[in-house]
Amino acid sequence: MPEYQSLYRKYRSQTFADLVGQDASSRALQGAITSGRVAHAYLFSGSRGTGKTSAARLLAKALNCTGRPRDSAEPCNKCQSCVEVIAGSALDLIEIDAASNRGIDEIRDLREKVNLSPALGPYKVYIIDEAHMLTEPAFNALLKTLEEPPAHVVFVLCTTDAQKIPLTVIGRCQQFVFRRHSEEQIISRLTHIAKSEKVQVEPEAMRLIARTAQGSMRDAVGLLDQLVPLASGPISLDGARSLLGIADPRLLDSLLDHVLAGQAAEALTELNRVYSEGAELRQVVRGLMEGCRDRLVASLTRHDQPTARRLSTVLDALLHLDGEVRRHAEPRLLVEATLARLAVEAGTDAPVLQEGSPPPEARSASGSPQGGEVKSPVPVSGWNEVLEKLNRTVRAAYLDAQPEVDGSVLVLWFRYGFHHKKAQEQSAQLMPHVRAWLGDDVKIDFRLRENDAAKSTPRPASPEDDPFVREIVRRFDGRVTRVKEVSE
Repeated sequence: MPEYQSLYRKYRSQTFADLVGQDASSRALQGAITSGRVAHAYLFSGSRGTGKTSAARLLAKALNCTGRPRDSAEPCNKCQSCVEVIAGSALDLIEIDAASNRGIDEIRDLREKVNLSPALGPYKVYIIDEAHMLTEPAFNALLKTLEEPPAHVVFVLCTTDAQKIPLTVIGRCQQFVFRRHSEEQIISRLTHIAKSEKVQVEPEAMRLIARTAQGSMRDAVGLLDQLVPLASGPISLDGARSLLGIADPRLLDSLLDHVLAGQAAEALTELNRVYSEGAELRQVVRGLMEGCRDRLVASLTRHDQPTARRLSTVLDALLHLDGEVRRHAEPRLLVEATLARLAVEAGTDAPVLQEGSPPPEARSASGSPQGGEVKSPVPVSGWNEVLEKLNRTVRAAYLDAQPEVDGSVLVLWFRYGFHHKKAQEQSAQLMPHVRAWLGDDVKIDFRLRENDAAKSTPRPASPEDDPFVREIVRRFDGRVTRVKEVSE
């Protein structure tokens, strides 16, 4: 029985014309080949699955192709050199996985062999995949070879994280950035593969695969390869969702509705329903992120600032959750706890002033009225400019803030105790930008609206009456033995 070949290997780009979505890099490489101006070192950077290694192999194949016309960069794919590259047996193409061969000993071995003449063609090509994984001593050893390489050697460094490549190495390479593929480019390629394999895929299912791949052509083809043997007939949208562990977007919309409405128990029930239908937790989190992002854009279009701030807070928490889920020992518990917390915070929301409305009655730090004090509203544009100057982590703590000016004091009102505390911790990063905006004498007063501590969070007569506590007790088949107050 012949060995099965994955769709990605079977339909890997064998010519520059097949290199989808990387027109600029493809044209530049072809120009270098036809003009004879081939650099001794290249750096291909970009997201995973965008064709970096495929382009490196194409370059190696074209350089040693004996059947290629002088005025064309396309390899013939028929000569001995091309056939060996396609089969993975070419002696003049050496591929090194830097993730597993990252030490100085491996690079020293490379330096010893680099002076050997090519076995068949005019060039010996070294492809170092995931080059950013090399250690610092290994980079230093490689640098000496890059400075004065033999004339017959071409290096191609491929990386998904170019920022980790030392500048001294980047300076000795010609860098090409490989872009993520668009959904339309992925769909076009998948349609071609499906027709070649005589597989029927519904357009909606094809778009789902393309969206799930997030710009990676390799991942998209891999997902299609995963679906083909599992589908007994045409691949439908529901079938693709089920096989890929992707939740129904209608269920995710309902789940997000419960979270934003402050319905913690209902949110956990909906999450359990989504999970019981076979959805992967990371796909659930990413689906919630997409839904939250779409709502955020819609609220900004409507100039609904309070809703936008709330959605921005939820989206920031989901982004953090997406990074933690894959590393956590109990991912389901982590997702449940995060969504429950977000729902509880949403349930304690206080009304937020719209832009242009009168400022609230002045209050002291404890929230009590102060006779005769009048605070002026801060121009929204000025406060937004201050926020834009903060890094993302610090800015997240102030998205909920409602600014007012009281003489030489900038009063920041917060609806949530969590944000109130975080904002004070980040005040050192905020203060220079506030002084540049309002003057060197300005001071910042962080205040929590009184209904966050009292009016908006009424406590039940007993812990058992709290719907959130009831849901936790039900889920873990437990009982309340002791109540401990936890401060913000």
